[in-house]
Order: sequence, then C-alpha cells, then structure tokens
Amino acid sequence: MMYVLKLIVKAVMLPAVVTLTLVQWFMAFLIGFSSAVFYLLAGLFLLVAVLSYLMGLSAGAETMKMILAGFVAFMIPVAGDAVVTAVAALNAGMREFIRS
Repeated sequence: MMYVLKLIVKAVMLPAVVTLTLVQWFMAFLIGFSSAVFYLLAGLFLLVAVLSYLMGLSAGAETMKMILAGFVAFMIPVAGDAVVTAVAALNAGMREFIRS
C-alpha cells in the first residue's frame, strides 16, 4: 500500500520538479546578467563617493550615503543568488525523493 502511495506522489511531483528546474535556470540567467550591471553600479557609487570626498565636493555624511547606496546595489545580486541557491536545494530534495 505504501509503495502505491509513494508512486502516486512521485508522479504528481514530476511536473513540479520540471517547473522548478525551469524557474531555477531562468533565475540563474537573470542573476548572471544583472549581477554584472549591479556590480558596476556599486563600483561607480564607491568611486564617485571617494573621489568627491577627496576633492572636497561632498561632506562626510553625503559620502557615507553614496557608499551605502553602492553597498545596497552590491547586495542585490548576492540576495538573488541566495534565493537561487534555496530554489536549487529544494529542487535537489525533490529530485532525490523521486529517485528513491
């Protein structure tokens, strides 16, 4: 009886695994391209903040705001990568259940 129930659950989970795999690939593709843009943006924020502070164009508080904006732009792809990793772990767990 348990074998039949497990077989039914595996058959139901198969489309979910395929869908989750496609979502994982799409998210990894988006994170790959957006990370390059966000890392360049973060570097630009940092460069402008440091140079404007060294040239006397901005005060310390304004410089810290620009550095914080650069840090936030840097962390967006990192957070997205963590989400992709969680989706990949879920996908791997579901695949392992189907194979068992």
